[in-house]
Amino acid sequence: MIQWIERKADIDAVRELENSLTLSAIEARILVARGINDPVVASAFLNPSHDDLHDPFMFQEMERAVSILSESIQKGRKILVHGDYDADGINGAAMIYCALAAIGADIHFFVPDRAKDGYGLASRMMRRGIEAGLGLVISVDCGSSDGEIVSFLAENGVRTIITDHHEINDRIPEADAFLNPKLPGETYPFTELAGVGVAFKLLQGLQKVIQKDMRLAELLDFVAVGTLGDYSPLTGENRVLVSLGLGKLGEWVRPGFAALQQESNLPRSGFSAKQVCFNIVPRLNSPGRVGSARDVVELLVTGDGIKAEAIAKEIETINSLRRSLDTMVTEQASQLADTEIKKSNPNALVFSSPSWHEGVVGIGAARLAEKYSLPSVLIAVRDNIGKGSARSAGMVNVREALERCSEYLVAYGGHREAGGFTVPKDKIYDFTKCFDNAVSEMSELSGRENIKVYDSRVGLDDCDIAMARSLERMGPFGPGNEEPLFLIERLKVASGARIVGSSHIKFDAEDGKGNRGSFIGFSLARAWNPVDLTGKVIDVLANISINQWNNRENLQLIVKNIRIRESGAD
Repeated sequence: MIQWIERKADIDAVRELENSLTLSAIEARILVARGINDPVVASAFLNPSHDDLHDPFMFQEMERAVSILSESIQKGRKILVHGDYDADGINGAAMIYCALAAIGADIHFFVPDRAKDGYGLASRMMRRGIEAGLGLVISVDCGSSDGEIVSFLAENGVRTIITDHHEINDRIPEADAFLNPKLPGETYPFTELAGVGVAFKLLQGLQKVIQKDMRLAELLDFVAVGTLGDYSPLTGENRVLVSLGLGKLGEWVRPGFAALQQESNLPRSGFSAKQVCFNIVPRLNSPGRVGSARDVVELLVTGDGIKAEAIAKEIETINSLRRSLDTMVTEQASQLADTEIKKSNPNALVFSSPSWHEGVVGIGAARLAEKYSLPSVLIAVRDNIGKGSARSAGMVNVREALERCSEYLVAYGGHREAGGFTVPKDKIYDFTKCFDNAVSEMSELSGRENIKVYDSRVGLDDCDIAMARSLERMGPFGPGNEEPLFLIERLKVASGARIVGSSHIKFDAEDGKGNRGSFIGFSLARAWNPVDLTGKVIDVLANISINQWNNRENLQLIVKNIRIRESGAD
């Protein structure tokens, strides 16, 4: 039996926020319930500003990194920015390239081929770079675990600046500068920056030292999209960067993003962080998942609108292939999950198949985690080696869970929300058991699987466009700053409840005051048959949002959970 529990909020603190900041009672209650009960802190939360960003020199090795970078620029050395092949690394590489090219640096970029190079610094490119007179390598969203390659570069006179955010145990001694907020002993005050965020701090530091306006605010669209693509927590500095960056993205001055907006049908204004995640991020990730991501960086750095449109159309073709592979993996994994849940009530979902593409198992794992609210792992098996991706469902630290099972893995990495690993085929069974046990044992999961926490009770008469608009000020929403969840009680489901799409349910319901609302529950058709809901009195947990369609705004009540009230219940 799942318990629905309301977040606690001190009534006096709610009234203080309500009065001092002219908030609605519901807005004030949500902030207080989420630990934001000081008017000054709440005001800063609702009005993100550049002033809220930390000094980049709070990184212990920032001074060293900037010194190396500025000297390399002044002396005309060849600089290579090496990103990862996902949205985080791609945006970071494009951002560094654009920023340094604008101030006259001899800058080049590279992103690895997933199949040819795997994760991390690509040895083949490093060798080619040495032959071409490379002087400095800047990593973005990778490099923290590439000690052998960094050592090779050092032996050949190439300096390295590592910018990364993945959890590690030790600093690579041969790296000339190491910027990673998760580096043991690092004192930077915000540890959850995405890779692109760490790279942005490097540019902030460089701008301070060279005392030249690098127009960094114009690069925040890269930071926003990369951070959202990494599913980094939208708290602290990340929330500020994403909030400011989404505003910059909405100006559509960068031809590459403008072309992707056209291809994806993302609204030109009023779009949410979630819409960017669903519309823009998959298109940036697709080429790197099933081929090479180089064209994506070309798309983001070009100033030519015609070229950008051509590349965006090519990416759309690749994205269609990715979607078909993704659909296959997700459907097969969902069938396995349905069977496993009925059979054994697992703590985590771990499945493997030789028919899955390694580039899309991460998407499938994310969809499984969201659908079943369980940590999920999918493994693509080829030539007796499994390439796996794990997602946390907000319940466990994925990297810690992988570390507990490291005896079965060839390699692994990641952070709290997501991770990747390589496992021998003959160890997959042992790993599956180990991962399930690790999730069960980890204290963060204890008691949470049977609890749904919501922000406030509301009535249908509270739910309108004005309320939804006011809630948007608490965004952008994502991990660590989830959309407010509301309990709406005693609703009678009207006739006409139905399945839409392949797995969504849609219905109207009315409260005891005659107020009527339209509801949609994404991926709930497996759990609830609309026929069984019709005429019943139910309670729902729902998000309240605005749906834009054909230049019209409509209130959208997105159902997350349903419970049927017993006959005669209060």
